[in-house]
Amino acid sequence: MAKWCLPFPWLVILFLAVACGGGKEPATPTLPPADTAQPTAVLQGTPQPTPIIVDGQLESPAVGYGVHIPEGWSASPNFLPGPGFSVDAFFAPDLVEGVQPNISVTCDQIPEGTTLTLEEYSDAKLQAARSVEQVEPDVSSGEVGGQEAVVARYRREKLEPAVEKTEFFFVTEKCGWIITLTVPLGRGSDYQNLFDEFLGSFRLLP
Repeated sequence: MAKWCLPFPWLVILFLAVACGGGKEPATPTLPPADTAQPTAVLQGTPQPTPIIVDGQLESPAVGYGVHIPEGWSASPNFLPGPGFSVDAFFAPDLVEGVQPNISVTCDQIPEGTTLTLEEYSDAKLQAARSVEQVEPDVSSGEVGGQEAVVARYRREKLEPAVEKTEFFFVTEKCGWIITLTVPLGRGSDYQNLFDEFLGSFRLLP
């Protein structure tokens, strides 16, 4: 039985769009410090086919999900394409306290013949969060798209910019999934209903 390993892109995704850009244009991601940054080649890959967006509804048959885009937010499909993973990002229209609130949907592709459990996947991701974010996540259980999920919430106060993150980890036959909300520190409750609606609209496609 093949063993699943933690993909490199996780260390980059953790820093997705927290303090750049303005207006309605997607922000540029802030990369990790030099001791954790991955080679540029990791981010070079073949982008997934462009998803279909109609009336605020995004469908991505190539990745395997659909979701409703929050009103006023912009979608940036294939925000971080690469070998073995894809990240779609959704951005609030404006910066708030130097941070552009965003939601990202990550699919870490599971190689054929590999078995991956939710416990294995979430443990690897939580360990990466502890190392990179320098925090201890508050962990609970949840559900996304009918799938059992592990939920991690944490406040990143030691690194700039200071943010709050809520992450849902779940696993399907095709992907290890992460859905992440990133907002300014102390503003999590302001975006909770929006995030709940986003999660509620998330559905897996055949």
